[in-house]
Formats: sequence, C-alpha cells, structure tokens
Amino acid sequence: MPDQKQAHVHAAGAGGAWAVVLTYGTHRRELQGTEPGAPADRMALTAVVAGLECLTRPTAVEVRVHSDYVRGGGQGGLWDRLRAAAGRHDVSWAWSGDFEELTKAQDLAGPPEPVAAAPVAAERVTSQPVTSQPAAGPPEAAGSIEDFIEALGEHVANDPDGPDPAELVELADEMVEDEERAITAVGKGAITFTGIGAVAVPPAIAAQARVGWRVVLSAAHVEGNWYLLDVAV
Repeated sequence: MPDQKQAHVHAAGAGGAWAVVLTYGTHRRELQGTEPGAPADRMALTAVVAGLECLTRPTAVEVRVHSDYVRGGGQGGLWDRLRAAAGRHDVSWAWSGDFEELTKAQDLAGPPEPVAAAPVAAERVTSQPVTSQPAAGPPEAAGSIEDFIEALGEHVANDPDGPDPAELVELADEMVEDEERAITAVGKGAITFTGIGAVAVPPAIAAQARVGWRVVLSAAHVEGNWYLLDVAV
C-alpha cells in the first residue's frame, strides 16, 4: 500500500520532452513539457523541478527518477531551482525501482521530438526552462497576454466573492510581492505558477491563459491556499 501521508513525484525525460506524474493518496496529476533539442538528462531534471514546484505547501515527498544525472547534482540554472523547490519540503529520493507511475511518466515523455520540426518554436521554448501543461487540458487561447492580464487583473480587483486583500495580507504565512512567475499549467478553473502552485480563477479567465507566459504578480499564502493580490505583464 502506498503511503497515504506522502506525496510522490514520478519524473522522466526523453530527448526534447519530459513528463511527471504526481500522486498523493488517491489524488493523481500528470504534467508534460517540451524543450526541443534538450538532452534526456536535462529533461529528467526539468521534470523533477516541475513536479516539486507544483506542490502548493510543504509536505513529505518522495521523488522517483531513474537518472544518474539528477543524482549527481550541479550548479546554476535548473539546479538552483531544484534546491529551492526541494528546500520547501521533506524530500527523499528513490533512484531505482519498478514503479508503475514512473513507467507511465516515461511513456508520457515519449520518444525524442525532432529538433528540426519547428526551429522557431524551439527558440521560444528554450528561453523558458520549465513550460509544463496537464496531459489532457484545454486548448490554448487565441488572445494576447495583455488581454489575459487585463481580465485577470479585473477579476482580482473586483471579485465580490473573493476574500478581502487586507485580511489576506494580515493572515498570510508567506508572501510574493511583484515577482515574475511563469505559468506552468492551466486547468479548467485554476492556473499554476512557478513557485506558488495552483491559484483558483474563473474558467473563462483560465481559458485565456497559455503555458509559458510570464506574469508579474503579488500573492498571499493563507491556510494552504495561494490568493492573487495584483498582476501585471
């Protein structure tokens, strides 16, 4: 029986693509991303970082990954993000084992993606180290990031059913103030940002968001949830 009190991050990479399966008890979530031309080792590391950054609050977590490269450690870039993300949790590592969900993650990562297929897209994606998205999610919106920010900002400022911002600031156990964060996943009624996890938004606004867009935001963490206080491009 799996440990019901421990999260598990099953991370895998292939040339140009990565995937991660997160499980916690009966809860399960899949994320995928691509970075054309990147080697499998970097993709495995990217998968681990994306998985840990999606955990919204400190928890015990076991990272399962078959990668000597990730085990070796390194400096700068993704390694710094890995240390920052892992530092928020009680992390243990499993470097080998016949894990069903890890096999699923490897299947999701799939075969290498041809680098020559889309050279312009490759340049865009590699400028954003972690660009994740649900394995099955809504199609990308046709609008611009400016339209998205305008809609999200209006919601944050004028949501009649939302909590009072002053109370959120007073009760917050963690704050993010005017920091740029990337959108790593988009759901039907939530958007996930690097470092803070998922934030609930109306489905119509979530439908306008695109994985990889970078947003300057302020947010408060209260009782296990993140709440947006302000957004800008």
